Amino acid sequence: MSNPKPPPSRRARWFAVALLALLAGYGVWLGTRVVVVAGGADSSGYLNSARLLAAGEGFTSLQVPAEFGGPGAVSPIHFTPVGFFPRGGHPGDLVPIYPSGLPLQFAAASRLLGWTAGPLLVLVAAALGAVALTYLLGRELGLTPALAATGAALLAVNPVFVFTSLQPLSDTVATTWVLAAAWAAVRARVHRGWALAAGAAFALAVLVRPTNLLLGPAVALLIGRDWRRLLLLAAGGLPGAAWLAGYQHALYGHALASGYGDIFAAFGWHHGAPTARHFGAWLARLLPPVLLVLPLVALAHPATRGRSVSALVLGAATLIGCYLFYEVSHEVWWCLRFILPALPLLVLAGLLGVEALARGPGRRWPGGFRPVAALVLLLWGLGAAGHWHRRLEPLQVRPQELAYATGAAAAQELFPAGALVVCQAFSGSLLFHTGHPVLRWDQVSPEDFARYARLAAAAGRPVRALLFESERPEAFRRCPGPWREVARRGPVGLWELGPLTAPAASP
Repeated sequence: MSNPKPPPSRRARWFAVALLALLAGYGVWLGTRVVVVAGGADSSGYLNSARLLAAGEGFTSLQVPAEFGGPGAVSPIHFTPVGFFPRGGHPGDLVPIYPSGLPLQFAAASRLLGWTAGPLLVLVAAALGAVALTYLLGRELGLTPALAATGAALLAVNPVFVFTSLQPLSDTVATTWVLAAAWAAVRARVHRGWALAAGAAFALAVLVRPTNLLLGPAVALLIGRDWRRLLLLAAGGLPGAAWLAGYQHALYGHALASGYGDIFAAFGWHHGAPTARHFGAWLARLLPPVLLVLPLVALAHPATRGRSVSALVLGAATLIGCYLFYEVSHEVWWCLRFILPALPLLVLAGLLGVEALARGPGRRWPGGFRPVAALVLLLWGLGAAGHWHRRLEPLQVRPQELAYATGAAAAQELFPAGALVVCQAFSGSLLFHTGHPVLRWDQVSPEDFARYARLAAAAGRPVRALLFESERPEAFRRCPGPWREVARRGPVGLWELGPLTAPAASP
């Protein structure tokens, strides 16, 4: 007969209370900084798709002024807001570009709490869930509380993680569901029923970010070779797979099609070298660089070598390896958001390398090696995060996104009903917040615009423009005319097109 598990010590209880207090404080800090605005392509795309799903719809109608001849008489892309594209075979319909996983969660929360509090709750809960699951997964993998807490803290303060947690993006949510699947998979080794939960969490991870499908072998490796657990894993994922196939067939014409179109066209071998340099440089800046090497130590030591660390390394390497060849992965620092689900896997694999060292050279200092290593890594990570938060300013996402809300509200107030609005960045925001039809300046030629402007003038339809100052020169080159600024809201200008009685002249 085995002895019962001893109760936690007083020190362990106080440590747990401290961690919960820190997590709660982090949640309050995030909650006061999250901005839920249908802004640029990503945020407006997810929120517009969520509103459609909340209404039981999958697609929306293309808004083309009647005097232009209707959807079949024009190029649909001229009037398509960002985050959407024309539905094949149905010129009057628009379908979302982005996957349905995040919009489904936004829609469910918004039905209960509204379109501000609902998505905000999803984003904050996902961020807290990712941090908590990093700690819990580390504990399941055998890390000490100090090392597991260090891994969670390194994720929480990472500028990329903060950037994606403060706005309606899929990256943090995708990371949370990946971690949930991995945690449940490890727990399934002892309690088989957790394999069902692992399958459901993995399905949600794929619904949020389809490339998370690449992590399937890593999740299966964490579960092990027991066929019953693997069957439960597959069973847990079946409802999500059925939804994905049905949704994609209904909107895109095939169960394996997606809103991204030919996604393989965006990948190329020639992107690998510059992206590898980009990823390597930024990972070494935003994390203690030693964590990029320590997974190899964990793989080499007999005490830590096994399917757990192998699964973590496999998952991180597979996802990072995929995005090495994506055409935009190397453009800016926040493009590391594409590999964000790999980040906690990489960190935990590195911390298992610390455990390997503790069982090797660190045996000379049995009571102090792990906590000192945890403290060193934590201070190193916090210092790097503080430095790069000041340089990269991820918190500036709030004023940047609020500019969309301000501009859309001004357009709703100042533009006449039914006005055709020339825009690009604001096109998805206007779809969400107003009833104005949009004309994409980035998709038309001067000749296209001249024809639309003449037809609109003949029908008595006002033409307006809603533009960031950075857009204005190119927008008015493509859409020339007697434009006059009627209002300004910070970096956003509201313009009206005057009578077309004189030769067009750009401002």
